[in-house]
Amino acid sequence: MNSSSPGTPPLVEAPRGRVWGHVLVSLSACLLTVSILGSAVFLTYKIYQRYQLTTRVRSFISSLENRTPEELAERAAELKDRPKVAQHVLPELRRGLANARSDEQLSAMIEISKVFISHKSIEKALFELRRDRREHIAGEAIAALAELEPPEYAAEVLGKSLQGAESGEVSQSVIDEACAGLLRQGAPGLAEMQRRLGELSVDRRVWIVGYVQAVGGPYRKAWLEMLSADAEPRVADAARMALSPAETQGDSAADPVARAGSMEH
Repeated sequence: MNSSSPGTPPLVEAPRGRVWGHVLVSLSACLLTVSILGSAVFLTYKIYQRYQLTTRVRSFISSLENRTPEELAERAAELKDRPKVAQHVLPELRRGLANARSDEQLSAMIEISKVFISHKSIEKALFELRRDRREHIAGEAIAALAELEPPEYAAEVLGKSLQGAESGEVSQSVIDEACAGLLRQGAPGLAEMQRRLGELSVDRRVWIVGYVQAVGGPYRKAWLEMLSADAEPRVADAARMALSPAETQGDSAADPVARAGSMEH
């Protein structure tokens, strides 16, 4: 006799494969949820780390204006030895050169920027400062550009910074630092100055005579001989007076330094 009620379907055991299918689906859903949550936690952690690093870098940049020259030199040396840290400082430094809140901070950042002078963005930021209304800031920026390598490229950039000198578009501080930097570049600096000399006022050219005489160096004679050929008598006379009688009467063509310096490019 059938004990089942009329109209009630008989009890049928669910297939075992279907049960395992439900279990696998549920397990996969759990694993996917855990994976998503783990990725979200990891992403949040990375964002937090980046925020913390940016905060520390900005704090470092802000503190530069309170550092002594010796401390700035130490910080620069640290950045040279830690390139991974330096790559995070670079973008903040670039922004700071354009938006420094004080002259002291900007001066400090210009000093630190020498570590990054090979980066085009830093070179460009420093070059743009040549027209800064604050003469000392403009001069410091050009002095930093004298650190460029190789000397031929440094001489080219320093020469470009003299553009507008005759019309007063750049300050005397820029002109002085550019001329000083060119003297330090050796033969490339002399060749560049030969091209740019006409862009400078007579007073500046007379000043260069005195500066070269005071600083000296292996290219002193070559520079003074170049200036002694100036069309302006004041400049030429000052250069001849700076040359010793032996140098004036001697054969400059026999001097390898003078000969190299007088080469036209």
